[in-house]
Formats: sequence, structure tokens, C-alpha cells
Amino acid sequence: MASFEGILRNFRFMAVQTTKQLESTRRLLGAPDPRLVDAIRKSDDYIDTQKSMIENECFRFIRGNPQADERVVDTVRALSIITANLERIADLSVNIARQTQYLGDPALLASFNYGAYFESLFESVALIAEALQQRDSSLALRICHAEHVTDRLYRADFQEVIAALRTSREPERLITVLFILHYLERMGDSLLNVGEAVLFAVLGERLKVHQYRMLDQAVAATAENEPSLDKMELGSIWGTRSGVRVGTVGPTQEADSLRKVLFKEGRPDKLQAEKESLQRWSQVAPGLVPAVVEFEQREAGAALLLQYLDGATFQEIILNGDPKPARQAQDCLAETLNRLWSATRKPEPVNGQYIRQLAVRIDDVYRMHPWFRRGGGCIGNRSIPAFQKLLEQAAELDTTLNAPFSVLIHGDFNLDNIIYNRDANSLHFVDVYRSCDMDYVQDISVFLVSCFRLPVFVRNVRRNIEDVACRFLAFARRFARDAGDETFEARLALGLIRSFATSTRFELNRVFARAMHERAVWLLTRLLSHRGRPWTDFRVSDSVLVY
Repeated sequence: MASFEGILRNFRFMAVQTTKQLESTRRLLGAPDPRLVDAIRKSDDYIDTQKSMIENECFRFIRGNPQADERVVDTVRALSIITANLERIADLSVNIARQTQYLGDPALLASFNYGAYFESLFESVALIAEALQQRDSSLALRICHAEHVTDRLYRADFQEVIAALRTSREPERLITVLFILHYLERMGDSLLNVGEAVLFAVLGERLKVHQYRMLDQAVAATAENEPSLDKMELGSIWGTRSGVRVGTVGPTQEADSLRKVLFKEGRPDKLQAEKESLQRWSQVAPGLVPAVVEFEQREAGAALLLQYLDGATFQEIILNGDPKPARQAQDCLAETLNRLWSATRKPEPVNGQYIRQLAVRIDDVYRMHPWFRRGGGCIGNRSIPAFQKLLEQAAELDTTLNAPFSVLIHGDFNLDNIIYNRDANSLHFVDVYRSCDMDYVQDISVFLVSCFRLPVFVRNVRRNIEDVACRFLAFARRFARDAGDETFEARLALGLIRSFATSTRFELNRVFARAMHERAVWLLTRLLSHRGRPWTDFRVSDSVLVY
């Protein structure tokens, strides 16, 4: 069985050999020698063997030590990544060695100060073992810096080579110089991967260096005496469909004066929009959404730190299978929404444009389930036109069925965006970056379909899901009746059509996806057949929420 100490020992041998490879490559560029080219090739073979051996040892260690300390396992995983990138640096040295046969006089290359590349590379490689051993994020960032240095050097050298090519009588030699410098620049890219792997060993989560810097700055801005993430622990990090990374940051035992926060990292425009939405919600409904702790933005990305909220998501509560906490949470939700919608109600009519929203996403639906595009079919004895044809026919309804008023909606009212704290009987909304003044039916339909699309088929849990959906619909109907909303049911059908159809693009189970698609088709045909009659007579059957 592979030991952690054995992996480290072999890694140190490989790091030393990589440094030797770089030294040989630098000497070769100063004084081309076929014997040195051969030595570089042989050294590459040794490094390839070391890389394969270490990689196998890492896999054996992880597989054979299921109870190993998590930090040790993270370090072993990082070592596997680092060795792969050191081996890549050795390969690039061989590529450079091959180019020297086309170089001719090395004085041409020397005019581009290739030594500056090597100085940065040597410095970074020399830091790897210490950075891993000390679990030092500052050393990891210094390793990453090689990529910035080599990029900057190559940018300047590239422009100089291009300019020289316009008047050169020996363009082949200049192109050879460009190839060599490009390989040196790619070594910097490999060291960026190395530095990020060290950061992973330190933090236990995979972060790009710009993500680390954004998060580090945001965390530092929240504390007076704790300057960096070294004093914090990162919780689970997961990605969202919008491309935002979400996780938690909490204090270590040595820094328990700091508070636990939720962090988001991603595109500046999305996080800026969420920050502005959170600030609006805090004014309209204080305490309903997490407070903004800190916001840091750079050109490459942004980090948003939010108040950490205790509690469970609606999805977790429902899937628990116990109807009592689900009903308690739902009573709290109904009271919260009734208060929120009443407080933010504006008398101007608004159109939800549900069919248009669906049209924007329909290509993604067809990519996942191309058979939905096919023409026609039957529901019972009734012939059904192609789905696309039905959507075209419903476009007129989409533009004429207006809500008589608008309210502030969540905009992405899925079960996992609602948090309930049972002890405090309090409710919170998260991920409100799509919030706007809109038809409240949008939030209702999204909530209902997010219940239906839970891929759970255990009977008692499924009944709990359906009970939550039907009780929520009953609440929504009471609100609509009290508000004098006469087209509520028709717009609800449009919203359900949109949500049922678009949800299929995230469902691989063909049978379950078809169940959602057929509900969208059925609602579409019912709406279209009701045209010309009063919409006050239209009603969505509760059966569409039952699987």
C-alpha cells in the first residue's frame, strides 16, 4: 500500500529532476549541443516514469485509506495534479530542445532576454515543496505569479518578433525564436495549475487564483484583525446553472471571533444584479433575504459575501417525508407571501410573457429531448398538433392575458431558494438576482413545478410533495380571489406550461420528462380550446400536480 511519506519522497525527486531539466534547457539555449539535447530527452523519460509512478501511488493511497485525514487526501490529490504539470514542463523542455536545430546563431534568441523567463520558472518550482509542506497560500500565489510574468514577457516578445518579421531576410529563425518563447510561456501556464493545486491542498476546495484573490479580499474586508482565508475554513462549494460558484466560509477554532458567511463568486454583472436586488429586498421586507456583508469586484470576476442563514430549504423539508414540518413551513410561507404581495402591489397591469419565455428556452429542450419536436400525437381519442404549432397558436394569448397588478416577485422561486428555520418559525429567500415587479403567477407556477419535478417516487414522500403543491395552489387561489384577479387561472396555465416544458431540459429520465411535457401540451390545448369564452370560467385542474 502506498504511503503518504513515500509519495512525498518520490515527488521531491521529480521536482529536483524538473529543475535539472530547466537548467539543461537554459544551458542549451546559450550554447546548442546535440549531447545536451539527448540528455534532455533522456531526463524527460525519467520524469514521465516518475509521474506515472506518483500518479498510481496517489490513486492507491486514496483508494486504500478511506478513513484518512481529509487534509492529507487533499494534499495527495494536489500532488497528482502538480506532478502532471511538472511532467508537462519537462515535455515543453523537449519541444524547446528540438527547436534548437533550426535556431542557428543563439545570439538572436539572446536578444529577447529569455533568461527572464527562466528566472521566474526557477523561483516558482523551488517554492512548490515548501508551499505544500507548510500549507502556505502566500507561497502558492507566488508560484501562480510565474504565469503572469511569462505572459507579460511573451506579449512583449511576440510584438517584437512580429515587427522584425516584416523586414527580416531570415523569417525561419525568427519563427523558431517565437516557438521557443511560446513554450516558455506555456511553462508559466503549468505553474499556474501547480499554484492552484497548492491552494486546493490548503483550502480543500478547487479555486482559480483570481477566485481565491477575490474571496480573500472580500473576507479580509469583513474583519479587522484577520487578514486572509488562512484563518477561515471553506465549506462545500457547488456550481449553479447560471455559472456562479456558491459555498460557505467559516472561522477556524483559532479565529472564532469571525462569523460564518455564504459566498458567491462569478460574473460581475450577475453578482452586481443580485447585490442590488438584495438591497431592494432589505428595504421592502427587512430580514427576509440575507444581508450583504461585502462585495468585491474586479474585471475578471466578483465575490459577494452574504449573511449565513440557519435552517433547511423547502426541498429538504419536503423530502424528509414528515408532513407536519412541511405544513408549518408552508403556513409561514403563505403568511409571508400574503404580506409581501400586499405591500408591494402596484395597480398597473403587467404581462408575464410566459410563451415568449418558453420560446427562448425551447431549443435547449429539443436538444435534450428531440422527440418533443416531432409532430402531433394523441391524448385519449383526441388528436394533438405538434408542440411548436401549439406554441405559435398560443402567442396571441400570451400577449393579451395581463395581470391586473404587479408585485415584487422572487424570479426563481424554486424549493431550494426558500429557507425555513423551524426553531424561529422564520422564512428567508435566497438567489433573488432575478427579482422584479411582475405577475405573481410566475413565482406560483415555478414553485408548483419545482415540487412536481422532484425525481422522487417513494409513495409517502410523493404524497407529501403533492400535498405541499396542492395546498400552495389553494393559498394562491384565495389571494387571487381576494384581489379580484379574474384571469388568474388562465395565466396560471401559461406559467405552468412554461415551467413544465422548460424543466424537461434538466431531466434525463425520459418517462418523467415526457410526463412534464404532456402536462404542458394538455394545458396548451385546454387554453386554446377555451378561446372566445370568459376566462373566469377557466380552471386548472389540481390533477396536473399529481404524478
